[in-house]
Amino acid sequence: MQNERIRILTMLEEGKITADEALKLLEAMGKESEKETAEESSSADAFFEDIRKEFVTAGDRFMQFMDTAVHRVKEFDFEAPFSKSVSFTHTESKSVEDIEEIIIHIDHGSVEIHPSDDEEITAKFSVKHFNTDSEAGALNQFLEKLLFVKDGNKLRIGSDLKMLQVNLHLYVPTSVHYSKLSVRLLNGGCSLEGVDFKDLRIKTANGKIECADIKFDEAELETANGMVRLLKVTGEKLEAETLNGRVYVDGAVQDVDAKSLNGNVTLTTSSAAAKRLEAKSISGSVEIYFPSSISVKGEITSNMGKLDLQLHDVSRVEEQEQFLHRTIRFSKTAEDETKEPLHVTGESKTGSVMVRYNSVDMI
Repeated sequence: MQNERIRILTMLEEGKITADEALKLLEAMGKESEKETAEESSSADAFFEDIRKEFVTAGDRFMQFMDTAVHRVKEFDFEAPFSKSVSFTHTESKSVEDIEEIIIHIDHGSVEIHPSDDEEITAKFSVKHFNTDSEAGALNQFLEKLLFVKDGNKLRIGSDLKMLQVNLHLYVPTSVHYSKLSVRLLNGGCSLEGVDFKDLRIKTANGKIECADIKFDEAELETANGMVRLLKVTGEKLEAETLNGRVYVDGAVQDVDAKSLNGNVTLTTSSAAAKRLEAKSISGSVEIYFPSSISVKGEITSNMGKLDLQLHDVSRVEEQEQFLHRTIRFSKTAEDETKEPLHVTGESKTGSVMVRYNSVDMI
């Protein structure tokens, strides 16, 4: 059985099976082990701890792989092959009149969006051109390929030159109600503060995503390598996902779906109209906080971590304690029975899951 366990974990590390498939195989082994002698079963805790360590180690190796791969891409594509480069700045503006949607696409560089009291949208580009020492030539090449145009009610901003690192600071008037912001990055992070959009879409292959003091109807935030953090946000529906990094949400959001493959997930809502909070992680811990004044139906699950349900007034509908599988289902009906309950789901493979009320409830 020990050899079989090693074989399963080796297949997991080599990517031949998924974490879910590995857990199912290990769970099946656990059921077979129940038939063994009492002396053998006394070592179950040590066996369980070995498995947990193997999964955590696999997650750490994945994180190290991501960090190393990203570092090598940066160094190889830009710094290492070229001994010369030139840096410069460039500023452009467009009237905010008739603009409802902003679309940004930059291959190499970061985006920061700030609030403004002006009547124009101002873009400040900080550019680094590799493999050249001519600032004039680098500027001309940048301007030839720069996309900064009004297209009907859309403002399009783009740079796809591979030898340029383009960091954008965009200053957006807050006097206008915008319908959509779409940001797509290949290698760089994105931050948004103090500007509201009904529809928010941010995606990057490598970089963190940060939002603060904003309102939205729907938001989709996705990064392969980096954290996703939202502070003081108000919204109806949010999807946040990262492969390698933390997800942290704190605000008045009604519907949240947050996932991290290798990182902690923390969700906090102060909305009394909250409908759904779903947080999942493979190798990180999960924390969920919400107001104590609302009805709730929930389920928390962990294969190897602790379940911590700190709600004094809920009914524990069902509790399961099996090998490599722990589950608690709970519910509570508030004074206003006409409102639909908040649906809570917390899941982690190797980490703990904690559910608590907000320290300070807000309506």
